[in-house]
Amino acid sequence: MSIGSALNRNGLSRIRQAKQASEQGGRRRGQSGLTPVPDEPPSTGEPTDETMAMEVVAEPEPPPAPAPAPLPSPEAAIPVAGGPVPTPSARPAFAPMITDAPGLNWAGPGDAWSRAWGVQHPPAPHVAPVDAVTQQLPPMPSYPPPVPQLLPNAAVAVVPLSAARAARASTGAAPLTAPLAAPGASAAAMTTAAMTTAAAIAASSGPTAEDIALVRRSLSVMEPVADRATAHFYAMLFLNRPELRALFPASMDLQRDRLFRALLTAGQAADNPAVLGEYLDRLARGHRKYGVLDEHYGPVGEALLAALERYCGPYWDQPTEIAWRRIYRAVSEVMIAAAAKDARTTPAWWQAEVLAVEPLTRDIAQVSLRTDRPYPFRGGQYLTLEVPLWPRVWRHYSPAAAQRPDGRLALQVKAVPAGWVSNALVHRTRPGDVLRVGPPAGTMVVDHSSDTPVLCLGGGTGIAPILALVEEIAAQGRSRHVEVFYGARYEADLYAQAHLLDLARRHPWLSVRTVVSEGRVVGPGLSGALPAVVGGCGPWEEYEAYVSGPPAMIRRASAMLLGAGVRSERIHHDLADQA
Repeated sequence: MSIGSALNRNGLSRIRQAKQASEQGGRRRGQSGLTPVPDEPPSTGEPTDETMAMEVVAEPEPPPAPAPAPLPSPEAAIPVAGGPVPTPSARPAFAPMITDAPGLNWAGPGDAWSRAWGVQHPPAPHVAPVDAVTQQLPPMPSYPPPVPQLLPNAAVAVVPLSAARAARASTGAAPLTAPLAAPGASAAAMTTAAMTTAAAIAASSGPTAEDIALVRRSLSVMEPVADRATAHFYAMLFLNRPELRALFPASMDLQRDRLFRALLTAGQAADNPAVLGEYLDRLARGHRKYGVLDEHYGPVGEALLAALERYCGPYWDQPTEIAWRRIYRAVSEVMIAAAAKDARTTPAWWQAEVLAVEPLTRDIAQVSLRTDRPYPFRGGQYLTLEVPLWPRVWRHYSPAAAQRPDGRLALQVKAVPAGWVSNALVHRTRPGDVLRVGPPAGTMVVDHSSDTPVLCLGGGTGIAPILALVEEIAAQGRSRHVEVFYGARYEADLYAQAHLLDLARRHPWLSVRTVVSEGRVVGPGLSGALPAVVGGCGPWEEYEAYVSGPPAMIRRASAMLLGAGVRSERIHHDLADQA
């Protein structure tokens, strides 16, 4: 055995012996209840080499743990940062919150959503171009001047036609047709001059038949790419005026469809002033609840022209631009005047306190509201509703009862899959919540001066406006023959059947029949699709027809009634009216 191996063996033996002795000593100290500590050299009053090399610092003892605080009671108020703790106050089970709405669940112009989008960032300071030779930096580009906007209070956007013609007649001035840029000007200056010329020409006269033809042609060109064109419109609008983003909901999908539908309606009715005026008047009144102001029409018009120019391609030229400016100027005049007239007598919206949410079926509930001021409406009309959970998202619902002396409104809401507002109303709304209600709208109203018999078709929750119609007719105290057909998929879904039958017992002039499209029919009800069943129960040529329900049912029922000899002006529904 070599000397190295012997040394290694002896060293390993000593290590094992020391380890075993340490373990035995630790076990003896553990049995005596003492904590094992390392051996220390005896203290002689003078620092030794070991004490100089290693100083042992005693850690302070931790403070005793505080006693656990008592849990707050559910009634205890949450302390406000920087202020005194309010004392808990007893609150009744139901207390109106109308006066507290702006501070608790308000959603409207001036709330946090609007303030977040309305932050005006200061413009960047102008930096002079740097000498490219001395500083070795590229020069700053020179930007063209801003394009003049279609401001409602400027001559390029809103000028009464009679005043413009009178001014031209008195001065003998001709419309501006020559470019405003000097010869040899830059391309940007010539582009700005061309747009200024188009704006001046558009302001000099009203829309012509040729303008209407050009507008309709550009709409037909843009229709296949309407989704991209409207997305570009909103992108340009929010890029130039970011504070206007607060006027719109978080999801813009439905809003894009509404914009192009409104443009199509205005273009198709451009040569019919009566129809166009009625549509724009209704549109302007509805837009007031979004917080639209007169000065917003200018940026909207310029963003619209930018989207049209981009997606009309070779069909966009100066005559088309002039036509659109004339049409938009006329449209903005009508809408601004209609909004101003409506503002003199009607608020933009009402605050409504939820009084009760009563389930009617597994997915339908009746929501009872009380507005903060009188809410005038007619039986058969609809209203728009916004819930605090979804700001700027408005949905249409029809009151299910005629006007009451106490001012209560009853809405019958079905929670549809992925329905933001409907699910919030049915499943998450509680008494005391405050909602926003838009002005009443709709043309499905009864002429009480006529004795023409009435035919009503209500499918699903579409029975709500029919109930309001029938109650309003009953309140007139006249005997007017009314036929009501109430349809649903299953008999269990006929939640309003008992109320309708009770009305029929009290008013002999009312006839009620129920229709079920699926499942067994128990009792005197009919079976089949509602339009087909009603078509087989005619004749209906002499009736005023009122149809409410799912869009597909309204279309089929309208086609059936036209085929049964009912004139189109006697068929009332609000399928295309809810813009």
